[in-house]
Amino acid sequence: MQPNERVRAVYQGRIPDQVPLLLDLSHWYKKNRNIPFNLAGFSGVEQGLVALHKQVGAVAYCEMGCFYTLASDDPEVRLETCTDDNVFSTRIVTPLGSLHEERVFNPASYSYGIRKHLLDSPADFPIVEFLMARLQCQPRWERYHAWQAALGDLAYPYAQLPYSGSGYLISRYMGVEKTIYAMLDAPDRVQRLVDAVNACNLRILDALLDGPFETLVISDNYDSNVQTRDFFDRYVRDYYTEVARRLHAQGKYLAVHVDGESRGVLGWLAACGVDCADALTPTPMFALTPAQMRADAGPDLILSGGIPATLFCPRVSDAEFADCVARWLDTRQASPRLFMAAGDQVPPEAPFERILMLAEVTAANGRY
Repeated sequence: MQPNERVRAVYQGRIPDQVPLLLDLSHWYKKNRNIPFNLAGFSGVEQGLVALHKQVGAVAYCEMGCFYTLASDDPEVRLETCTDDNVFSTRIVTPLGSLHEERVFNPASYSYGIRKHLLDSPADFPIVEFLMARLQCQPRWERYHAWQAALGDLAYPYAQLPYSGSGYLISRYMGVEKTIYAMLDAPDRVQRLVDAVNACNLRILDALLDGPFETLVISDNYDSNVQTRDFFDRYVRDYYTEVARRLHAQGKYLAVHVDGESRGVLGWLAACGVDCADALTPTPMFALTPAQMRADAGPDLILSGGIPATLFCPRVSDAEFADCVARWLDTRQASPRLFMAAGDQVPPEAPFERILMLAEVTAANGRY
């Protein structure tokens, strides 16, 4: 089977010849090839990243830029982003007022830390609600087709929705502390904002449903240490369930990017009809072993991930790394709903030989 055919087989409930290998190499690529890092993302095919995936033999599934554009249908509303002197800024301008966010580039980690959140308090929420009611989606499937053509049998591009309403607050634009205070002090206002963001996202989804993609991802960065079962039931469950329902009606699939503590979360996602839990990180970074993740998830949820970022580091021995890969691959015996991937991105400090080793160990030990 070709690499992307293995991915497709797992989503379709079939058993591939071996566990598929998917990687997000974008961060490693930018840091190690000295590529300027702009949070606006790639505007077209990045040939160097394509070549890197071909060298490793890993399927590319994310970080290919956005396959649509968003714009307001109201001339008095503007959504602006720019990068200036290593500061990525977002500005929302509406008749109700303006909001501004700043993220500053750190060359050591090759990442952007948030210097100023977009939202300071629930008093800012009406501006976001006003924007969400007016955003319109224009698909740009030529970008999707261009990546597919460049990557060939290593292409399985995920379409992506913006953050859900709860993710918009806690994972991105307000932060954990202020969001928790807002939930306690102004629960009705939080619910209204969450509903406004989710309604906008469902309109975006409807505009995308007829597109060529097979799987859509929601990148909410879920973490059950902070986003508890009560949080999930109140703000997340109905939304994920509805997104999954609309996708399944079109023969498409839903992945959710976890990238945090997954204890408890996997069963919640499976109950919503989510097909794949992406960016799963087992011990020693988080609580669960691969076997415990499979037990939590049940047999049908696809587990995608397996390698903690710390184990890509040079100080970890090849034997330790290979043992971690093997433990993840061993869960295929309990269920073939499995992808081999990094816990999130391949970290930029990972030796290239370690990345190649991941592909080799997967090929040697991941066959059915």
